[in-house]
Amino acid sequence: MRWIFLFLAAANLGLLAWFVTTTSAPAPTAKSVPLAEEEGAGSIILLSEADPAQLRAGKQKPAAAPSDTPAERADTPPAQLCSLVGPFDEAYQGEEVARRLQALQVPAAMKEIEMQGQMRYWVYLAPLNSSQQAFRKLRELQAAGIDSYVIPKGSLENGISFGIFSEEERARSLARDLQGRGFAAEYREEPQTYLERWVVVESTGVSQVAEAFWQQLQLDYPDIGRRQNLCSEIREKEIE
Repeated sequence: MRWIFLFLAAANLGLLAWFVTTTSAPAPTAKSVPLAEEEGAGSIILLSEADPAQLRAGKQKPAAAPSDTPAERADTPPAQLCSLVGPFDEAYQGEEVARRLQALQVPAAMKEIEMQGQMRYWVYLAPLNSSQQAFRKLRELQAAGIDSYVIPKGSLENGISFGIFSEEERARSLARDLQGRGFAAEYREEPQTYLERWVVVESTGVSQVAEAFWQQLQLDYPDIGRRQNLCSEIREKEIE
């Protein structure tokens, strides 16, 4: 019995010592392991710890980044084509055709159009400072037996003209001859123009005209034709 009592007492003492040791030891502290920060990510701040100025700044929306895509360019409208019907020898003929087209609700009008003719070449002396100087130079040229005259107006006003030629080689040869005689002659291209009567039909109205109309018009006026041209390049007779 005595040994049993001693054994139980020792066991109780050992159990008591283990219990005291385990309860008095400090609890292990949980370690906070920081998350790996992503590139460009900011740190997390509690609202209670944040600076009020930072909170106000955070509420502001970031400005939108400018777009790298250039603005789309507006489509350039295509050049407008006009139809020309003619030419007419007499004005009343063109006017009559224009009225027939207008009766079909087609925008048309008879106009005198400046047409491009053969190129010409003008041999001349450059304009002088005054008409008095131009006439003194003219007398000098005529005394040397050179046919010439003073240009009265235009871009070469107060210059001296030696003639206009249809062949470039003749103009070049005369200019060289005058230069060899001591006169600073030169030549330039002069496009020859003339007027013709045409009925101009806007591009929006051409499709409204039936082919039968054009066939009848060709019977009435066998010598006329049709052509297309840029509306912007049609040059009407200038009113003086």
